Amino acid sequence: MRKTVVGVAVTLVGLTVGACGSSSTATPTAHVGDLAGKTPAQVLSAAVAAARAQRTAHYVMTAHNGGQTQTISGDAGPSEGQQTVKQGTQQIKVVYVASVAYVQGNAGGLSSVMGLKAATANTFAGKWIAIHKTDGGLYSSIAQSVTLVSTLTQLEPSGNLTLTGLATVAGRQVIGVRGGLPGQAQSGVTGSATYFIATTHPTLPLRFSGQVKSGTQSALDDGSFSKWGVPLHLSAPTTTVPFSSIPTS
Repeated sequence: MRKTVVGVAVTLVGLTVGACGSSSTATPTAHVGDLAGKTPAQVLSAAVAAARAQRTAHYVMTAHNGGQTQTISGDAGPSEGQQTVKQGTQQIKVVYVASVAYVQGNAGGLSSVMGLKAATANTFAGKWIAIHKTDGGLYSSIAQSVTLVSTLTQLEPSGNLTLTGLATVAGRQVIGVRGGLPGQAQSGVTGSATYFIATTHPTLPLRFSGQVKSGTQSALDDGSFSKWGVPLHLSAPTTTVPFSSIPTS
């Protein structure tokens, strides 16, 4: 259940873009705060290390594609998390705790995200579906979508990385690391992604933005991270249906 906003992106309103590194052919480095002297790749590494130390975060991601808007919000920890995805009338929620993924959605959400046929999706709409490790790829996809490090990794810019100018996010000074779209490049798809990282300790990711284009279609994505280090108090639903008991064909 990979985040569909990943690789779709948005430019941060109010961002002051400028050269923050050397103008020569040498790899640019940051010149501010606790990130001084670090290359773009090292800035990203510092952000991931800071995130691991905090262990938990809240995030909100919004994607705009033509007239459609998708919102993904959640709370992520090292081995648990929760996430809600809304797009139009479709909605789905995930709780991942104690190595089991629980999914609940309306008929449209279950059909779109889990690939259930319409009749099956209607039958199980509103019910919590328990997905275990033995359920294979679906389980792995969900677990990777809601845990902290995987969430951050799915949004990391790729390829040739550069540094942006300074900006302010949530009252903190940030510098951006900009590169290509996250993940493996797809034929005919172009765009960029940027992580905005606090320049002083803790050097945490505070915002994500980017843009993607495929032919005549384009999409924008904007995301924020907050509530770093706030403990998660997740619990499994009391009544569930095993995914293995649901017809998928």
